[in-house]
Amino acid sequence: MSEDREHRVLVRELADGVSTQAHVANSAWIALMTVALLAVLPRAPADHGDVSLPFSLGQVDQNWFQTVVFCILLVLSIAFASAHAQQVRALKLAHSTIDSLGKGLPTNGQIYLREGFDMWSKPSLIRVAPLAQSLKGKYQFFPESQNCPTWLRLASVVYYVLLKLASLIVYFGLPSWALWKAHASVSVSGGLWGALALGGFLAGLALFQVLLIDVAYSPKVLKHLWHGPDSP
Repeated sequence: MSEDREHRVLVRELADGVSTQAHVANSAWIALMTVALLAVLPRAPADHGDVSLPFSLGQVDQNWFQTVVFCILLVLSIAFASAHAQQVRALKLAHSTIDSLGKGLPTNGQIYLREGFDMWSKPSLIRVAPLAQSLKGKYQFFPESQNCPTWLRLASVVYYVLLKLASLIVYFGLPSWALWKAHASVSVSGGLWGALALGGFLAGLALFQVLLIDVAYSPKVLKHLWHGPDSP
C-alpha cells in the first residue's frame, strides 16, 4: 500500500472515531434538553397541587417531581459535558495527526487529507464551520483557495464568529438555564438541599468547562478559515 493511501485510510479511521464521539455528544444533548423541557415548561397543577406526568402516567407530588427531574438533569448535564469534552479531544487528536502527515499537494484529482476528513466525519450539533467555508464559494477548495480575496476571507471569519457565538449560547446556555431554573423549583431543606446545591454547582462547572474548551479550540478553526484548506 502506497504512503498516500495509508494516510487516507488513517484519516478515514480518524473520521469514524470523531463521528462516533459526535453522535454520542449529540444524543446526550438531545436527552438533556428533553428532560430540561420537563423542568422549565410551566405546568398547570392538578388535584391538591400535584403534577400530571406525561403519557398519562398519573400524578405525583410537585416537590418530589421537581426534585427527581433536577437530579436527572444533574446526571445528564455531567454526561453531556463529558461526551462533548471527549468529542473535542478526539477532534484535536485527529487534526493534530493530519497536520503531522505533512501538507503535500493533491494530484490526479485527489483532495487534501483535511478536506477528506471533513467530508467523512459526521458533524456535531454545534459545528458551524462548513457554513463559513461555503461562504467563500469557489475559493473554499484548492487550488482556488490560494487566490481567495482578503475581504472574502474576512467575511467568512466574521460569519463563523457570529454563528459560533449564537450556537454556544443555545448549546450551553439552555442546559445551564434549565439546571438553574430546576434547582430554583426544588423545595427541600437540610442536608438534601445542600447535596442538590453541590450537585448543581458541579454540573454547572462541567458545562462551563466544556464551553471554555470549545471556545479555546475556535482560533484553530479560524486559522484554517483564513488560510484555506492548504494551511498546515
